[in-house]
Amino acid sequence: MAYCLNPVCPQPQNRADANFCLSCGSSLTLAKEYQAESLLGKGGFGRTLLARIISAEEQGTEPVGTRCVIKQIYRTPAETNSVFKAEADRLKQLGKHPQIPRLLASVENSLGQFLVQEFAPGENLEALVVREGTWEEGEVRSLLNSLVAVLQYVHSFKVIHRDIKPANIVQGSDADKDSLMLVDFGAAKWIGQTVGKTVIGSAGYAAPEQSMGQATFASDIYSLGLTGLHLLTGLHPFELYSAAEDRWVWQDYLPEPVSPQMVQVLDKMVARSLQTRYATMAAVATDLAADLRVSKRSQFSGARQLLERAKDSVLPLQSVLEGGSLTNALQKLAPGSSTKSLVSAPVIIDPQPWQVHRRIAVPMGLTQSISVSPSAPIFATASSDGAIRLWDLTDGQLIHTFARRRLRGEGHSAAVTHVQFHPDGRALYSASDDGTVKEWDALEHRLMNTLPSKGWTPTALAVSADGTTLISANSDGRIVLWDIATLSVAGQLTQHQTRVNAVAISQAGDLLASAGEDGTVRLWKYASSQTPQLAKVIRLESTNSALKGFGGFPDERQGAVAIALPDPADSDQPYPYLVTAARDTVWRYELTPQSEVRDAITLYQSENAIRAIALSKNGLLAVGTEDRVLTLWQLSTGNCVAELKHDWGVSAIAFSPNSETLVTASADETLFIWRKGDSKP
Repeated sequence: MAYCLNPVCPQPQNRADANFCLSCGSSLTLAKEYQAESLLGKGGFGRTLLARIISAEEQGTEPVGTRCVIKQIYRTPAETNSVFKAEADRLKQLGKHPQIPRLLASVENSLGQFLVQEFAPGENLEALVVREGTWEEGEVRSLLNSLVAVLQYVHSFKVIHRDIKPANIVQGSDADKDSLMLVDFGAAKWIGQTVGKTVIGSAGYAAPEQSMGQATFASDIYSLGLTGLHLLTGLHPFELYSAAEDRWVWQDYLPEPVSPQMVQVLDKMVARSLQTRYATMAAVATDLAADLRVSKRSQFSGARQLLERAKDSVLPLQSVLEGGSLTNALQKLAPGSSTKSLVSAPVIIDPQPWQVHRRIAVPMGLTQSISVSPSAPIFATASSDGAIRLWDLTDGQLIHTFARRRLRGEGHSAAVTHVQFHPDGRALYSASDDGTVKEWDALEHRLMNTLPSKGWTPTALAVSADGTTLISANSDGRIVLWDIATLSVAGQLTQHQTRVNAVAISQAGDLLASAGEDGTVRLWKYASSQTPQLAKVIRLESTNSALKGFGGFPDERQGAVAIALPDPADSDQPYPYLVTAARDTVWRYELTPQSEVRDAITLYQSENAIRAIALSKNGLLAVGTEDRVLTLWQLSTGNCVAELKHDWGVSAIAFSPNSETLVTASADETLFIWRKGDSKP
């Protein structure tokens, strides 16, 4: 298959023998020597494609048919030809190191700037630790020694890699398992470049100063240290840092203890302060050699440790995916599904002027769910510290805290995973890892009821449009319908075989949707005071095990779903929409009156994991990802209308009833209130 190099081509797949794209007419070869075959990943700055050499006349070093990698960099006004040529020359020098892929060619044309590098065979360490289990101390020490030497070489050319993580380290094939290759220099920058500060890197692995566009050589040390922590624990850095305590807690998640000397080295590598962190790779190498106890990794064995312990003060970000908000990651749809792609990259069309109105940064643990009152300018947040907080939507002031219950009190005794306002705006419902659902009076700030446990941990909440029924999804696969007037069980749905991650109700109240770890999204016809009737099952299948995100999602969790109805005045759109968010993809479907799914469209595909989605009443979709960017999409047109930048990955999103205000939460314990233009809440 030949893959089109046009980044906005609607149908990039072509026959292998085609010379020009049948969809957009672009040439399917690069410099007449290379042909892309498939997309490996993409982000805001560019994308990576698997390719092969089709002619050896010019480059002459590799035989025809040899695989290679094309890194396509989207052209920006600030990047001149001379800057690109200088960077390509440095990458060519870097490629002389045996642990860095060689640069085969650099090409510029109307579609962007292209770097062609040799293909590094093997398996990246992110996928390897998922498949084979955590590493031992000696193995991590050996890896650090190897890559410290590589990065010393890189830094000698005044180049900072800026994207070191397990997914960008490839272990050799079975014949050469001890060989480690450092790949993906697409984010690398020469420290002498003066075109402006660029924030780039992978959320969780990027150093604090790098997240502010001020990367240094020590930024690579930070990322390499976190790579070591990932290999030792099998967990993403977001799960190893307590924002409430402002410190790393990685030692709490070790399957086996490591030596005090190794702890000291790793702690100094991942110190958030530049004054405390190692300044050079040479200093790291010196301390590693001071207490060298290398154990050769002869073979990989054992299963990944399923570490479910969590600090009381902070819940790991991946646990947000177990919560009840509509933020759980789905797998991609099964290959061969009848779909069409609307866009292949977030290109802003008809931009909307969203601005930060308030920024709220207080210690509260990770915010896992947000709900905005339908009748008053307040919103509620559910936090990993076990508290529920009420905030003023106008000025961002804290109104009240339903505190976590310790020895006494009425609050939850564990992390709160979901909050949901009643349509009257007074009652507020919360779900928690303590196994309870509570009903609060949001005006008088008191507990009204605690619902009796009807299964395992409640994972998601929804309230019927008429306000008569509370719907709670559970980790045992059941969906319980509660009569709000009597707090009695009005019905149960048991079709999901495993945990239900999300539930949603259409604005008209006639459709219920649920998503479960059994790999299905189920649509139900719903009417007040009646048990929902199953109308449609959409089966999902994991297809992207190499996604750059939280350890490749080894638990194969499926799950987020939301429903949006079109504007009644829009005669061109008579059907409601169903929106599903995959681990890296957002799909939009139309639902017929018979609940049949039609016209599946890919709205957005991200290089990073999707962490949260929300829908406004006027059909605006918000998508938050691990790479700190929240995108806004108009469902009716499929256009991206805004990008809202955050310092850390987005963990929760909610719109105000008038769709003019947006509340978001990021993993650094920060809330943002966004306004569209000069709108009021």
